[in-house]
Amino acid sequence: MAKNEGKSTTNNTAVAIVKKLELKNPANQALVEQWEIEEREKEDLIRSWVRRLAETKCKMHQVNEQYKRLMTGFLQEAYAVYLEIESSDYDDEFYANVRWQLKEAGIKIQTNTPNAGLVIRYVCGAEIATKTISDYSRVLEGAKRNEIHPSAFVDWLKEKTMTKVIADERAATNNIETYSDRLKRARLVVLRVLEARETKPIITQTTTAWAAEKILSRDGLWLAVGNATRRHDRENFYADINLTLMLTPNIDLEIYIVNQLAKNFVDDVEKYEKTINEMEEAVWADEYWEMMVSSGNEESKKSNLWWARKQQASRFEDQSEFLEFVKTKMTNKD
Repeated sequence: MAKNEGKSTTNNTAVAIVKKLELKNPANQALVEQWEIEEREKEDLIRSWVRRLAETKCKMHQVNEQYKRLMTGFLQEAYAVYLEIESSDYDDEFYANVRWQLKEAGIKIQTNTPNAGLVIRYVCGAEIATKTISDYSRVLEGAKRNEIHPSAFVDWLKEKTMTKVIADERAATNNIETYSDRLKRARLVVLRVLEARETKPIITQTTTAWAAEKILSRDGLWLAVGNATRRHDRENFYADINLTLMLTPNIDLEIYIVNQLAKNFVDDVEKYEKTINEMEEAVWADEYWEMMVSSGNEESKKSNLWWARKQQASRFEDQSEFLEFVKTKMTNKD
């Protein structure tokens, strides 16, 4: 094969220039020129549309960014209050009041709406879509689960992004047992403890089967109202317990009472289940009974303290003055 030596290897990129045809008829030439004018006007109009929409898009982006910054700040404020509520002894009462206020305002909420969802719905009102409320509540739950301090909330959310936080919380919800699930298990622990206690009743009364069926629930439980008075003999250490009323079975009341007793078993429900399944009643029955009784006493003390503070609050002009009084009183007590 012959070698092509000395020839340039540079590609020829020259573009051939085609000479524009010249029309002989002046009328046709004028028509072409008119077409070109109309084409330029059309292109100018389209470019103006694109330019104007681009300007609007830029403004919209700025508004969205400003909205995100503002919303993140609002969520930070709501998160700080949410943490205080969750760590308070009065959280149940607060959320019950929020549900009532939302109902009074005509805002529909589901019975399984989480506490964070109640906070967000109360803050945002009825205008925000349910999905958005759910997403924002997951952000609050995610921050709480990751133990994020309120002051670090904005930076944490900016770094992780709201989309990732929501996705993580959705996955966590699907994989992690909820408080409601654990409470159901704790109820069974309470009922099992009550079963074990049947051999050591506080009071025994004999009645007819017909009368018993009227006051017993489907689980064999019954509720009574009464009082206890100590005998007025100074050397007597006994007291008389009087049952004045046996309540008609009521499923709502039953669940409320059992739930209150079960709260003390929720955190370590696995341990209690394991002990009950593997040990004899004699090992755990009395200990768990005392736990239930003491938890009821603690709830009673908390309730009494709350009502006492509520009565004291009526003496002050505003909430901040009352809170300062409580803080000072608690400091002096310590």
